[in-house]
Amino acid sequence: TIPTPLGSAALDDPPSTDLITTTATTTVTVTVTAMSSPTEHQLTERQLQAIEDEIKSTQPLTSIRLPIDALIHQYQSSSSSDDDDDLDDDNGFLQSAKLLAEKYTHLRRVRGDGNCYYRAFLYALAERLLRRMEGEEISRLKDKVSNSMEWICGNGYEATTIDMFHEEMVDLFDFVAALAYDVDSGNHHNHNHNNNNNNSNNNDNNYDHPLEDALSKLHERLNEENATSDYCTWFLRILTASQLKSHPDRYLPFLSADSTDSSFTSAAAATDRLGNDGTVDLSVFCAREVEPMGKECGMVQVAALAECLGARVVIE
Repeated sequence: TIPTPLGSAALDDPPSTDLITTTATTTVTVTVTAMSSPTEHQLTERQLQAIEDEIKSTQPLTSIRLPIDALIHQYQSSSSSDDDDDLDDDNGFLQSAKLLAEKYTHLRRVRGDGNCYYRAFLYALAERLLRRMEGEEISRLKDKVSNSMEWICGNGYEATTIDMFHEEMVDLFDFVAALAYDVDSGNHHNHNHNNNNNNSNNNDNNYDHPLEDALSKLHERLNEENATSDYCTWFLRILTASQLKSHPDRYLPFLSADSTDSSFTSAAAATDRLGNDGTVDLSVFCAREVEPMGKECGMVQVAALAECLGARVVIE
């Protein structure tokens, strides 16, 4: 469960009342039609494609805002299981959901495709910047990303490989800045419009809801398949990897070569060491656990991305 990133670390605002959650499991029925001696590899590919298609058809990249009660209802409806272990788990989740409801008013669900944390971070950050119309913060983040290419390339990445993704991230900040400007202009227009028509009943929605219109445009852009959300999600992975490589002394103590370490998603990645001291090769770690799309995000990656962008993140 991932709440909204709280913007610049320099800000000391109260927590947002929005919560972003991830949907990590999907029940899928796979039907394989008869073929002439399909290989095991072909069957596996078909099954994986069927799962991916099912997820895409049932889960948006990021949902609309939902009341926090939706999380409570989800676990209430699933707590009727006959399995005692499942019932205990559901009751635990239900209690957690009720505690979250005391702090947050809304949530967004994020597609559980292994990219959920990076995608949640991206959406929540963009939405927060727009809602608060934080022009200086938008400029700070845009400048940081715009000037990051040399730093990233210095950490082993080719400019020609990442250029398109870098441009998409910069363009997203420009898009948010333009929406914020439109909202601000619309609010001033609305104020003047109301002052000039105090005795009229004009209900023109173009003047009444500039923020809602802007948020709708942002939501539409960040929910387009194989577009901005995916491009920027991968670029956030590269920023995370570059941060890890740039500050090995900061992060290596938290990375153990023990395969039980939650920062690893495979036992193979946990066997790559610099020596016998239990530390890992950061380049190998990033290549296996950070850079590939679909790899879950561990706490070390959460910290690295937040520190790279100067953002404050709260994990509930």
